[in-house]
Amino acid sequence: MNISKKQCGISRAALAFALLCGFSGTAGQALAGPQDSKVTADAKADEADKTLDTTVVVVGSRQALKTAQQTKKSADTVVDSITATDIGAFPDKSVAEALQRVPGVTVMRSVAGGDVMHFPAEPTGVIIRGLQQVKSEFNGRDIFSAGSASGLSWEDISPEMLSGVDTYKNLTADMLEGGVAGTVNLKTRLPFDQKGQLISATLEADYGDLSKKWTPNGSALYSNRWHTELGDFGFLADIAYSKIETTSQGAILPRMMPFAAGTYTSNMNFIPSGISYNDTVYDRTRKGVSLAGQWASTDNHFKATLQYNKSTYENTWNENQLLSYWAWVDPATTNESTVWTDGSLIAPPDAPGLGINQAGGGTPFTFGADGLFQKGVITASAGGWGYGAIADWGADPVSYAAGSTDQYGTYSQYGIDKPVYQPCLNSGVTHANQPCRLAPSVNLATRYSTETRTVEDTALNFIWTPTDRLKLTFDAQHVLSVNTHYDITYRNGTYANLAVDLTGDLPRLNFELPSGYNVVGTNPLSDYRNYFNESIMDHLEDSKASMNAVRIDAAYAFDNPWFSEIRAGVRMSERDQLNKWSAYNWQSISSNWGANPADSFHLDAPATANFAGYPGTYWQTTAFGTDGLLKGLIGQNTFVTIKPDYLKDINLMESTFGMTAQSANGKTPSSNWDPICMRAANISGTCFQPGEILNVKLKQDSAYVMAKFGGPDAVVFGDITLSGNVGVRLVETNLTSVGAVNFAVPFTGEELTCLPLSPEQIAALGPNQYAVSPGCLAQNSLADQSFSNGGYTSSTVKTKHTYTLPSLNLRFSLPDGWIVRFAASRGMYMPDIGLLKNYTTLQRSYVPQSAIAVGNPSLVLNSAGQPVSYIYGYSGSTGNPRLRAIQADQFDLSVERYFAEVGSFSFDIFSKKFYDYIQNGTFVVPMTNNGVTRNVAVNGPVNGDGASVKGFEVAYQRYFTFLPKPFDGLGIQANYTHLHNEGVKNANLTLDTADGSTITRSAQEGMINPGRLEQLSDDSYNLILMYDKGPFGARLAYNWRSKYVNSVNDCCIGFPVWNAAEGFLDGSLRYALNTHTEIDLQGTNLLDTRPKIYQEVLGPTAANPNQAPLFLPAGTFAFDRRIQVSIRLKY
Repeated sequence: MNISKKQCGISRAALAFALLCGFSGTAGQALAGPQDSKVTADAKADEADKTLDTTVVVVGSRQALKTAQQTKKSADTVVDSITATDIGAFPDKSVAEALQRVPGVTVMRSVAGGDVMHFPAEPTGVIIRGLQQVKSEFNGRDIFSAGSASGLSWEDISPEMLSGVDTYKNLTADMLEGGVAGTVNLKTRLPFDQKGQLISATLEADYGDLSKKWTPNGSALYSNRWHTELGDFGFLADIAYSKIETTSQGAILPRMMPFAAGTYTSNMNFIPSGISYNDTVYDRTRKGVSLAGQWASTDNHFKATLQYNKSTYENTWNENQLLSYWAWVDPATTNESTVWTDGSLIAPPDAPGLGINQAGGGTPFTFGADGLFQKGVITASAGGWGYGAIADWGADPVSYAAGSTDQYGTYSQYGIDKPVYQPCLNSGVTHANQPCRLAPSVNLATRYSTETRTVEDTALNFIWTPTDRLKLTFDAQHVLSVNTHYDITYRNGTYANLAVDLTGDLPRLNFELPSGYNVVGTNPLSDYRNYFNESIMDHLEDSKASMNAVRIDAAYAFDNPWFSEIRAGVRMSERDQLNKWSAYNWQSISSNWGANPADSFHLDAPATANFAGYPGTYWQTTAFGTDGLLKGLIGQNTFVTIKPDYLKDINLMESTFGMTAQSANGKTPSSNWDPICMRAANISGTCFQPGEILNVKLKQDSAYVMAKFGGPDAVVFGDITLSGNVGVRLVETNLTSVGAVNFAVPFTGEELTCLPLSPEQIAALGPNQYAVSPGCLAQNSLADQSFSNGGYTSSTVKTKHTYTLPSLNLRFSLPDGWIVRFAASRGMYMPDIGLLKNYTTLQRSYVPQSAIAVGNPSLVLNSAGQPVSYIYGYSGSTGNPRLRAIQADQFDLSVERYFAEVGSFSFDIFSKKFYDYIQNGTFVVPMTNNGVTRNVAVNGPVNGDGASVKGFEVAYQRYFTFLPKPFDGLGIQANYTHLHNEGVKNANLTLDTADGSTITRSAQEGMINPGRLEQLSDDSYNLILMYDKGPFGARLAYNWRSKYVNSVNDCCIGFPVWNAAEGFLDGSLRYALNTHTEIDLQGTNLLDTRPKIYQEVLGPTAANPNQAPLFLPAGTFAFDRRIQVSIRLKY
């Protein structure tokens, strides 16, 4: 299967487009940030105040689009905006959903880059022009979440609090540094935006067709403005509450296993290593508070603004997953180039041609033309990983847990009256004179995950205008962000032969009685007696970030058509971040390869001499796969799972399954699971180990100067006028990363044993090798013995970098509404916080006999020229606090035509050339221990070579006012974006680590290079049909993007994962009952779009760069179609 452009359904000639929206024209706010440095803006704001209409217009999409068009037309650089009106007019429940309507913007829908098997309630990331290095701002100020990325988690902010969102695609010198993909500025309302009192409220009910739940949403705003002898005072309070319960389902094929030609057929074949079905319920609650106070003097020389914004995001998962992995693909010993040759690993119960039950007449697997497995009954090999050497299960005669027969009754399919246990324990044991096959395990995983993220932003802005030309601005800000996350997955298991059918659009699964095991009851998969406790995995995060920033700006205006204004300013900020992010603490409970599985194997295993016993009934029978995507795919729909309340109570889980509880009264536990806060290696008094903690302080100081020139009177030729700006921004960063170094373990006694080489060993030496053993060299390498002491020492790395960021923006205004715009700037993006971790565990190099040879510079020779000791090499894996920021030279050339108040066309060609792009690599760091210094080769993020992204955007919008009534309310908005990546590589890095390492498995040798940057679609478009006439409004919005690489380092598939082209249709109907009341009906995912992912099982590698790609299915997902019914009131 190949996911070609033709299959994706896009013609590059197709021009269709996204939402060009406006921003609410708030007085005193400018495109460049929280304060408008342009002196003349105050005069314009005063005029606007005089003309403000107190009539509240509820339905006003045309006005919003008119404002947006004017914003784009008069902007100092390339920018697109949306307003609160537009956000409310679409069924967009998050900032990311609203931004996907903007030209050049796409969104990430999977929960994370390392987990493509989950799709949460809302998009999780914003991509601008195919790049993820997006700068996030709140009212023109820096804003961020407390995670390991540098910017904001887009789900954190309540869109109900926003007056607008600006998306900058190039830069001016007075903008904050930090975005090479683009800058997104979230703007909240201010009391001076209105002339007087404003009261508004929205009540909404939300329903999903999979979750089948109604949930409430609401927001309320009060704003007023008072004129007094002391000046104008304003106050605004805005609160928002949003709750969504949504369901996501998936049918997934994990990592394919390529089998060499001749194993099953004469061609290469591909068999999935397992199968999985997910059913996840997300319960998301978001709360927002926005408070603002303003004061302006009577003479308008002084204005003060105090703002407080807080948004709290809470998301809880409850997930059931049915899965089976019938073959273990060990990531430590395999890569994406691994090909298997042993067909007995995966085979039918009777498998002619594979030496298994040749006389049984079994049905062999069938395969498609592309080599993909199509249909068959799957069993696993006996004697594989986890089988064949379990002493406490007995050998011959077989012995089992005492009392199991009396407790469970009998099931004599194989003549052995024991439930679940395998009659033959290794491949040498036969049953019915045939080699033993084993049924795959069937697992039910239940997951509970709860996460809370809070972002608080407090800011004070003071403007002094001493003259009509001079303006001074002071701005101070404090940010506090907190992330907490607890995640736990319990997995039990049983056994069945699996009849797998991949011939349809979705994988189907049926169950047969298990080979190699006894089961009991008439419906074994619904009978708890056939299940065992397999494993538990828990995870914890407790992160906090804060920042203080001060900014001072000055602007002076000139009465000159060619030189209109000079601006200058400085900003100082200090950000502290402490991330505590634990490992995913997977441990076995009573897997059959564990320490004492016989005693603790069954769910209700009682106390024995070895085992403390499981207390209580913690399991239940659960229906699964009865609706939605999963309906009809699974041959049985009742299974045994843990009771959900157990997962929510960590103390109850520990007392039931924990190692401490199982070892009570001197018992020997079968469980290896210690809850995350009870691990032996934790730092005292915490739930975290040293490698799980990131501690970073970033001081960032900047200064800029910018000149604005031209205007309507600056004629360059005929009727062509010029305006623009030129400037430079200087940035200095000082970073401190606190961590630790674990030095290499001491030499063992065996390594330090000096034994002479035997005559046979000497005879085998090459012509340039010394007849000295590695042990003799190690014995004399006293410096390395001192360095390799297994010690642990704190480490602090401090780095300082400076950057120069010039910018130039030109706007040529031509007759008939034409504009030609050119923008050029250099931008920077600080490394994501997670890449700056300073924690390293060192490994000492191994010295083989072949390395003890003439010319090896690590050998230390005596006066006779003979080696006496060795200078060992050391390596480690970590983050890199020495990283420089990514820099990019950015160019835009656009042609724009404005032919009506809401009528425009634009075409923008852009290019970004990168420098110091962060990639995986190796750098050398000198480290000292016990007075000995060694150069350590560290694997981690490095600044690499440059590359570029190029493309173009086309946008068109208009209302068809020339049509006869009532059709003159019809309108259209459309945009199309095409991107081309020239050499920008996937970083193959991870931000969240438990051991300090940031290098992902996708960076290893033998891995497939998909030749595509993660999340970059070559083509994307939006098409919006709209109708606005009188009190009635309607919109249909279709958003589409071409295929893209979702992840090169997914947790569970292992190959590069691609999303097929996908499109989503949303819509809304609005009717104004009067000037104060509006009712809305909104719909999301009206087409029931089901994202499909594919795994690239063949493709270019370093060893085979010309290998043609082959894409095979990896999964199909479904999530709710949603409707929202609301009523809005404004007074």
